[in-house]
Amino acid sequence: MNHPTATAVSPASRLALGRCTLDLAAGELFDAQGELAGLRKQALDVLLVLGRRRAEVVGKDELMSQVWPAVVVSEGSLTQAIADIRRVLGDDGHRLVRNIARRGYMLVPDEQSDAAAEAAPAAVAGSATLTAPQVDAPVEAALIGAALVGFPPTLRHRSLLVFGGLLLVVLLATVAWLGWRSPASAWQSPADLARAPLPRDVPPLSIIVLPLAFEGQPNNAEWMADALHGDLVIAVAQVPDSLVIARDTASTYKGKAVDPRQVAREMGVRHVVQGSLRHEGGRIRINLALIDGESGVQRWAEVFDIERAELARAVGDVAVALERTLVAELYRSTGQRIAALSPTQVTADDLAMQGYALWYRGVTRENVVAARALFDRALEMNPDSARAWGGIHFTTNALLSNGWTNDRPAALRRAEEAAANLQRLDRDGNYAYSSKTLVLFLKRDFPAMLASTTEWSARYRLPLAFGAHGAALLFNGRYDEAVQALERALRLGPRDPFRAEWQYRLALAHFGAGRYELAREWSQTAAMTTPTLVWPPIHAAALLRLGRRDAAQQAFDEHMRRHPAFAAGHVQARVPNAGPDHAEMRTRLTTSLRELGMRD
Repeated sequence: MNHPTATAVSPASRLALGRCTLDLAAGELFDAQGELAGLRKQALDVLLVLGRRRAEVVGKDELMSQVWPAVVVSEGSLTQAIADIRRVLGDDGHRLVRNIARRGYMLVPDEQSDAAAEAAPAAVAGSATLTAPQVDAPVEAALIGAALVGFPPTLRHRSLLVFGGLLLVVLLATVAWLGWRSPASAWQSPADLARAPLPRDVPPLSIIVLPLAFEGQPNNAEWMADALHGDLVIAVAQVPDSLVIARDTASTYKGKAVDPRQVAREMGVRHVVQGSLRHEGGRIRINLALIDGESGVQRWAEVFDIERAELARAVGDVAVALERTLVAELYRSTGQRIAALSPTQVTADDLAMQGYALWYRGVTRENVVAARALFDRALEMNPDSARAWGGIHFTTNALLSNGWTNDRPAALRRAEEAAANLQRLDRDGNYAYSSKTLVLFLKRDFPAMLASTTEWSARYRLPLAFGAHGAALLFNGRYDEAVQALERALRLGPRDPFRAEWQYRLALAHFGAGRYELAREWSQTAAMTTPTLVWPPIHAAALLRLGRRDAAQQAFDEHMRRHPAFAAGHVQARVPNAGPDHAEMRTRLTTSLRELGMRD
């Protein structure tokens, strides 16, 4: 990724701050890996002021006037910025950023990083600092001194003060005149522009896909990178409610090393996709990363290793993976925004979005119950909110699947109510297909479930659709096909809230096919992804089938320590009695777990 680096600056401009490095020349904070540390703009500006006057006390009023020059803010804004700095630096003991009682703050870098700090003169608390373009202090003193050669010492001293004051007035007047003559953007260097906050009206699902960098010989297949860039732009543009910068506009950045944050501000987008392509023989490797245009932090990265013949299909998969990541980020950021709204400012859609923010935080009982309450409140305000009914469907599914409800009949009725309303509001929508699939599963109509998910995954090509299709194939005893569908769901939705479910079903499909080592691996992966889910310990049964009884017993005992109420009923709920092939697999699983001590 083309992040700014600090390789061409003097060591004196780089301050070692615990696990990070502050580059005063670049105006950036880097982590131990040389990546942007992700500090928000105001906190970074506070750190830069403290860094330029390291080992000096900088008054609170001065910090607030420099960082928030045209905004009236409370001291709480500065306190929050200091807290953010300490969190990112890992400065829990306030060793680096120190409070000086009733005076302000002082930055004390690690000694080995900046020997010059030891010789820095003590600062006068609350001293003024010129924030306009500055002349280096020794150079300024030399120029003024040269202009006063020949003056008597006393008069020279007085004249020096007068001359310095006049120079300051001239500089400030010049700055004010230029600011009046020029728009604010004319003052911004690329680095300044990259650090400026994104405007509030930037759409949440706005994105630019930058041209792919081609790795290899220029005459090999650079045309492929250009063509694939166009395909990606078109595919990402199909994301619902998105704003995507056109290919020709994005192509103006081809071959340029640009800061993604600068691109985001120039194009007015919230997300930037960067990547590269390498063509070797019959295979193509695509590296892609999604960058937060506000902070420059990488939100998602993936490597796609593709057969040349599969390239057309893979482009669609890449677009879906990007869309899933964008949606998750949207819900998280929306939840944070809504939490700050007053009750009168909250709308039904806001409440539903906040519910999804909780849902994407992780499928735990607490998150599911809290999200469901928000969806219910949204429906009280707007009974026709398809988004809220979709949330009711997802959370009800989680409550039923994990035994997190004391009134199962009421939950079943709620699931059917959600399905009916989604059919009414969005008959052919993604939510409607998902709710219909759940109802068919609850009715144990697995052939109809397979037909529905086949249509659903063909129409939408979303990870949830492929995950449901994999489950339907599994229940119909078609294990190898189930593995393919579930692997695709995980590839498209690596951070989806349902991913632990897909991992468990992959374990079950491999167990059904007799691939016990793979069953063990996927079951253990799922247990680590979401430890709270009470799935049968497939990995313990697989270890027993592999002849590793001691390891199997240990795995089963560990499962019982985490889920002491686990019994045969959980197997019946999670592995329903479907066709003959599936029934045989369930018998094999149940027999193995009973041998390890499972209660009836």
